[in-house]
This record gives sequence, C-alpha cells and structure tokens, in this order.
Amino acid sequence: MKKILTVILILMTLPLTGNAMPTDTLRIAHVCDPQLGFYGPEKFEYDLDAFRREIAIINDMRPDIVLIAGDMVNKMDSADIATFKEAASAFKVPVVYTPGNHDLTEPVSVKGLKRYRDAFGADFSTTDCKGRSIISINSMLLRGGPADEVAAHEAKFDKALREASEADKPVIILSHVPPFKTEIDEEDEYFNLHKDSRRSLLIKVAEAGCRLWLAGHTHMTAHNEYGGVHILNAENTSANFDYRPRGFRLLTVAPDGEFTWDFVGID
Repeated sequence: MKKILTVILILMTLPLTGNAMPTDTLRIAHVCDPQLGFYGPEKFEYDLDAFRREIAIINDMRPDIVLIAGDMVNKMDSADIATFKEAASAFKVPVVYTPGNHDLTEPVSVKGLKRYRDAFGADFSTTDCKGRSIISINSMLLRGGPADEVAAHEAKFDKALREASEADKPVIILSHVPPFKTEIDEEDEYFNLHKDSRRSLLIKVAEAGCRLWLAGHTHMTAHNEYGGVHILNAENTSANFDYRPRGFRLLTVAPDGEFTWDFVGID
C-alpha cells in the first residue's frame, strides 16, 4: 500500500501536458495606421505629434506588447521612415510591426520587399508573449506577389501555426488587411483578403488555436467574427473614416481566452 501511495504522490507532482492554458493576463496596445504624412507634407507634423502622444500614453500604461497593424508611413520616403523610427524608439515596451499597403505597395515586388525589410525588419515574425504565440503575417503577400515569396510566406505561416498548436499556445494573428470588412462572402475589394482564400484561412487559424486577429487598413473600427476567430480593427491616429476620435485600443486577454478591447483616446 505504501508503494502505491508513493507512486500516486510522484504522479501528482509531474507537470501536465496537453490542453495547456496561459496563467497570466496579456495586455496588448493595438495600434493602427500611424501613417505619418497621410494628409501630405504640410500636415506631417500633425500626424507625428499624434503618434508621439500615443507612444507617451502607451508608455504610461505599460502593456506587455505593442502590435502596430501596418502603414507606419504614408509614403516610403527615406526621411519619413527615419522620422517614424526615431519616434518609435521612445516605446518602452516591445513592439511588433506588420507591413501595410503604404509600406509595401501593390503589386508586391522583390524590390518593395527588400525596401520594407531594410526599413522595418522581417515582414513575417512569431513572438511568444505570456504563453501566447503572436504571429505577424504579411497580408500584402496573401493578396499576391512573387511566387517564391508567396510560397515561402505560406510555409512559414503553416510552420508557426503547427508549432503553436503542438505547444498548446493560443495564437494571435497580426496583419494589416483584415480577412473581410463586414461579411465573410463579400466580394474582393481594397479592404479585404481574396474571397477564394479567406474562409479556408480563417478555418486554418481557428484549428490552430487562434481566437484573435488584429488588423488595420480600413480606417474604421470593427469587431467581426467567423468560426470563433474575432477580427478586430481599431481606431488610429491618422484618419478615421467613421469619424471616431483618434487613439488606439487596449486589448486585455485573460488566461481563459476571454478578452476586453477598450478604446484609449489621445486628444
């Protein structure tokens, strides 16, 4: 009997595997489209001032990470890029970028990809943060580009999803273009991913444990959902086409996956 009790006690001390759940709450600053220079050179300082105030507020709030959903600048001008990076260097928390259509113009080219990577770093990345896998994808390549780059991106994406699933890490996707703007079957347009792939893409990420997809691009605030994946488009500091005030969103994700997504104004 003593031996049986000893075995039971040993088994109780072993770490559990499978169905792992994060133990910490995750706080994300969801920043969309700073797009310095949106209103042209004469209003560049207006955008820059807004971005700097946004950074100061985020630094005071001290979230775990900042996810910038693309369009860092309106035009890939060397001086504008340098100014953005100088301002962004003031962040006191980790920052992850994803390319927007103003940072990586369409049709996507090898030259454009190099220019983006030289300016902002990798156009695809995975970041582990408090037990979650944050996957920043290149949504511009999802809409087309050089065949080898598209294939390489798909392979990296599938690998990242597989590894997160095998490690039981919930997935959070960051992209510029959202899968869709209002309806899963809406026609292809400027503000969405291609209709022939968006449904299968959402099913794939859902099966890998994704519940949150953070995007920008639309300049309109939205919360859509498909297959258990919540697609969130936040306000920005350049121009909100739905006349929302300027700012960003603080996303708070509990260990069980429940979340709140609160507006933070800069004005």
